[in-house]
Amino acid sequence: MLIALVLDQDENILPIIDGTIIRIYDTESENYRDYSNPALNMKEGRRGAVLSFVQEKGATVFASPPKTFCEISYAKAQENNIQFCPLSEIIKFDIFRKLLKNGKTSIENDLPAHEIVPS
Repeated sequence: MLIALVLDQDENILPIIDGTIIRIYDTESENYRDYSNPALNMKEGRRGAVLSFVQEKGATVFASPPKTFCEISYAKAQENNIQFCPLSEIIKFDIFRKLLKNGKTSIENDLPAHEIVPS
């Protein structure tokens, strides 16, 4: 499974438009590849651009701290069968990887409504 994450330089998992790094993490091989966040150079449609980018890279799950998606990008993610790994707070990538490996975090089809920001 390929999971998309948005990170800062300290490897904190952030909402989609806040981080500088897009990481595509392969849970089977435990390898990952980093890319520059395309949202950094945009003024509109930033979340949708990141979503399209990670889908092009083959990601089917998005690590999602609160306020990762807006209403439009969330609807687009659901249309494209993207699943979510909801995070209750911002955590480091290494912690996320351990939680995932130990079954302490889940993959969901939906996010709580209060975590979606208005478009």
